[in-house]
Order: sequence, then C-alpha cells, then structure tokens
Amino acid sequence: MDNGDGMSFEMLAAGIRDIRHDIPLLLSVLAKKFEAALPERVQVSRRSGLFSSDNAITSITLQFDNLHYALKSKGSRLESLRQKVVHDVVLKTDHISFDDWISEVLEQLIQESRQSAHARDMLDRFLTS
Repeated sequence: MDNGDGMSFEMLAAGIRDIRHDIPLLLSVLAKKFEAALPERVQVSRRSGLFSSDNAITSITLQFDNLHYALKSKGSRLESLRQKVVHDVVLKTDHISFDDWISEVLEQLIQESRQSAHARDMLDRFLTS
C-alpha cells in the first residue's frame, strides 16, 4: 500500500477519534462507512419500536475470519470489543480501548487489501464513502 492510502487511513482515524465523544454520531458515521464498504462483513443493530421514530444504532459488529470487532452503545458510553471466534463460537472477548479498536480494524482492512483486488475495492469504498 502506498503512502497515500496510509495517510488516508491516518486522517480517517483521526477524524473518527475526534467525534468519539458523540456516540450517536460516531456510530452513525461508522455504520454508514462499513455498510457501504463491507456489507457482507458488518452487522448493524438499530433500536426500533412500535411507537419509536428513533432508529438509533445500538451496535456495530465487523467480522474478519476468526476475529470479530464490536462497538456497543451503553447509554452515555461506548464499549469496544474484540472477540476470538472459531466455528461461530466466541472463545474469548476482550474489552479494548476505542483507539485500539479503530487501529486494529483499519489494520485488518490494510492486511486484506494487500491480498486481493476485492479487498482493495472494499478499502477504497471505506475511505471514500
């Protein structure tokens, strides 16, 4: 990956870190980007109800082989998780900082983009969506 993509990642990560204290906005931005770039790897859960017009995002889960990364809205705080998964069974769940979460997710995207053209397309969609 050339420096242009690396710089794009750093700028994107910095922008995401800047809004991390506004949890609804952060989840909304990330959900939009991940749904556009990685539709087959992302699961977005939204709050809904019979009389609710609020479709606020409650969690985002990304799946990379045996690692899953989840962000969950817990009231006024954000929970960042990394899960080790084998054959759809969660073997281990680690609570990690949001900074580590976003860095690891971006690193997963970079690693995959080095291995296939399809992954590079996903990465381009993530950076430009």
